[in-house]
Amino acid sequence: MVSIVQTFPSLAILALVVALLGGRIGFLPAFIALTLYSMLPIVRNTVTGLESVSASVVEAARGIGMSPYQILREVKLPLAMPVIVAGIRTAMVWTVGLATLSTLVGATSFGNYIFTGIQTRNLVAVTVGSLASAALAVGLDGLVAAIQWLWFTVVYLNVSLSLSRSFSLSLSLSL
Repeated sequence: MVSIVQTFPSLAILALVVALLGGRIGFLPAFIALTLYSMLPIVRNTVTGLESVSASVVEAARGIGMSPYQILREVKLPLAMPVIVAGIRTAMVWTVGLATLSTLVGATSFGNYIFTGIQTRNLVAVTVGSLASAALAVGLDGLVAAIQWLWFTVVYLNVSLSLSRSFSLSLSLSL
């Protein structure tokens, strides 16, 4: 189902959602279309990330007595997180780009500047809408990248520091 949505042109998805909602225009059809369109990279990268976890790592986790849920939460998801976040970042950039088209179904967006500028031959409006949309996409991508870096730094480094402390403590106790 998720892959099928991506085969439709983005403007066609917007029009189809308007038709499915009985001709209703505005925020709701734009929100539904943007949500459907953004699902593919997130779902695909999540599946790819989880499947890319080495079988030997999963077997080692199973060997120390982890339940399937613990393996997912403690092993697979953390190892797959960079691929999952890449899907989220891709979806966000796609969504910002598609959101400019949501102007055509009555939703307010930077597309208002672009389409009004095109209709009136106002290149300043077109430039403002285009640059604002691009800046939003780049800014959101950078924000998610910063959150990912911060999460990695706080979670993984704290875990590795606590593991190395406990290892050195157990090593010193055994000596």
